[in-house]
Amino acid sequence: MIRTAWLASTVNQRGIVAMIAAMAAFAINDAMMKYLAATLPVSEIMVLRGLVAAGVVIVVMWRMGDLAAFAEARRWPVLLRAFFEAAVTLSYLSALRTLPLGLVTAILQATPLIMTAIAAVWGKETVGWRRWAAVAIGFGGMLLIVQPSPSGLEPAMMLAVFSALLVTFRDLSTRLVHPRVPSLVIVLAASLGSTIGGGLLSFTQVWSMPNLAEAALIFSAAIAVLAGNTFITIAFRGTEVSAVSPFRYSAVPFALLIGFFVWGDVPNFLATWGIVIVVAAGLYAMRREAIRARSR
Repeated sequence: MIRTAWLASTVNQRGIVAMIAAMAAFAINDAMMKYLAATLPVSEIMVLRGLVAAGVVIVVMWRMGDLAAFAEARRWPVLLRAFFEAAVTLSYLSALRTLPLGLVTAILQATPLIMTAIAAVWGKETVGWRRWAAVAIGFGGMLLIVQPSPSGLEPAMMLAVFSALLVTFRDLSTRLVHPRVPSLVIVLAASLGSTIGGGLLSFTQVWSMPNLAEAALIFSAAIAVLAGNTFITIAFRGTEVSAVSPFRYSAVPFALLIGFFVWGDVPNFLATWGIVIVVAAGLYAMRREAIRARSR
């Protein structure tokens, strides 16, 4: 019994470290993409990063002898997830062009709350009053972050909120993917989806030749995304979800620190409290879900 508990603790610790590493990798990717979006069109960034990421995944699958597994990408859940991945990338990058990295990242942390609300409305899950209260308080915190004016939300803030909704649907579509579909196939399909989405958008934008520094950033961003996806897969492999998931919120301090040191961004008083409320509400909702799962 003691040995089993020790092994479970060790596996969870590995998962927690992997989750924090994944959030750091995603924050670094987002920072590089925001930097690139100041000089390059969003469609160009999507296409070039997608091609690099897809190329790396194909090489890895070829070396592993798993290229035949890509036939699984024809399944509609994989294609649906790739569509949402492209939509998330487009809306998120468009928001990042003008908004601070920390604020956009904090808005995306409302995703678990949105998922809880959708699951309850669709009747897929029974949600008690405590989690409903967490959802309501979390949405209140998000209002403090976006700070709508009497005329409504500014377009970039609307895109950030829309990104959080799209991330929710992307994560829900991931649950539809059959367990036998390899993770690399999902990552490759997502990379190709973003590439195709950027290619369609390119008809409305004028591309420019990236310089050496921009090309290096695009390549590094692709590697960071792949590293994040790899670490997050490790984080949930054989671990307790309730132990690992809360550390997803480590993305917020990473993004805030990068935003401060690179762009000098500091959230105002209301936005700071909004970030705290969203994170606290999300953590509480996760805790209540873990308690409910154990009681079942």
